[in-house]
Amino acid sequence: MMAYAEDAVDFAFSKFGVSLDYANDSIRDVESIAEKLFQTRPKGFLGKLLRRGPSDDEVQMVCKMLGGYIGEIYRRSKGGDWAINDELQALGINHGESWVFPPSKVYKRLTNGTEDNL
Repeated sequence: MMAYAEDAVDFAFSKFGVSLDYANDSIRDVESIAEKLFQTRPKGFLGKLLRRGPSDDEVQMVCKMLGGYIGEIYRRSKGGDWAINDELQALGINHGESWVFPPSKVYKRLTNGTEDNL
């Protein structure tokens, strides 16, 4: 996931001109990128029919990159390790008895919009 986080740094700069530095405040920049990406996704049946949005593979890649970046900020400040949660079959950060799932959170943000802000 650290490699995906580095890919997010490159992606943010090359596609949006945003420099990410792993500071907690940079999550605002990731939120801004997520909003721009959300706005480009076709909405509803007609939107999906008439306009090609990103493929499922492209969305998953962005979720791994941006989720990896947010997760690395979390992991560096609070500790924990990247792992697969066996019960949920989801990639996240295990922090003792608790888990966070940054790639899933990014997916919700890209799918649902501002109701799932990062």
